[in-house]
Amino acid sequence: MSDFSIMSFNLRYPARDGHPVAERLPIAAELIRAAHPHIIGTQEGELDQLEALIDMLPEQYIWLGEGHSGGNSGEFTAVIVDSARFDVDAVDISWLSERPETVASESWGVSHARTLTTVDVRDLLTGRRLRLLNTHLDHKSERARLESGRIMAETIAEVDCPCVITGDFNVATGSPVYDFFCTEIGLTDTAAEVPSADIGTFHRYRGPKAGAPRIDWILTTAGLATVSTRINTFDVGGRYPSDHFPVEAVLSFV
Repeated sequence: MSDFSIMSFNLRYPARDGHPVAERLPIAAELIRAAHPHIIGTQEGELDQLEALIDMLPEQYIWLGEGHSGGNSGEFTAVIVDSARFDVDAVDISWLSERPETVASESWGVSHARTLTTVDVRDLLTGRRLRLLNTHLDHKSERARLESGRIMAETIAEVDCPCVITGDFNVATGSPVYDFFCTEIGLTDTAAEVPSADIGTFHRYRGPKAGAPRIDWILTTAGLATVSTRINTFDVGGRYPSDHFPVEAVLSFV
C-alpha cells in the first residue's frame, strides 16, 4: 500500500510537574513503536529528551530540528522521519516573527521565540514529493497565531507538491487561526474529514475527556486524501507519555 502515516505529538518539555521525562519517554517510545508513523511532527522536546527518545526507536528513525533559542538550546519543533520510507531532501528552521531568518527572534507579544520546521521529503515507495511544516503556536497572542499562519501559508505556496501541517496550535478548532487555515486558504483538517473520538488532545495527564478542545491538528493541502484519523490515548498502567494526546492521520497521494 502507498498510504503513509503522520503523527503530531507534543512531547511535554522536562517540567517539574510530577511527571518526569525519564518515566514518560519509555511510554512515548512504546506508543510510537506500536503506531509506527512515517513522519512525526513533535513539539516541546528538548535536546536530551529527543536524543533519548530516538535511541529507543527503531534505527530507521532520524530527527531534525533546532531549539527555539538557536542551535541546541530551548524547545524544538523537531520532525522525526522514518528514513526507510521517506528520503529527506531539505530542512529549514525559521522563526515565526517579523524576521524569520533571525535566530530566536520574537514578534507580536509571544511568550517566547517560536519556530517553524519545514522538511521536504521524497516518498521512496511512490517517488512523490511532500513538504511537512511543523510548529507550536503561541498560547498568549492571537495576533501572533494569525501572523504565524500567514508565514506558514507563504511557505506552503513555495512548492507545487502536497503539504502536511502538524502542530500544537494552542487554540481549539473554530478559532481565528483555524478559520484562516481551513476557510481562507482551504486546508483540510484531517480529523474533521474523518471524525474520530470526540475527545480533547490537551488532557493534563488526566486522560480522555469527551467534548474537550482539540488543539493539536494535522492539516493537509490538495493532493492528499485522508484515509483514517485517531487521537491516540495510549497509556501504561494509567501513566501517559505527555500531557497531550498525539493525533494521527493515514494519508494517501491523489
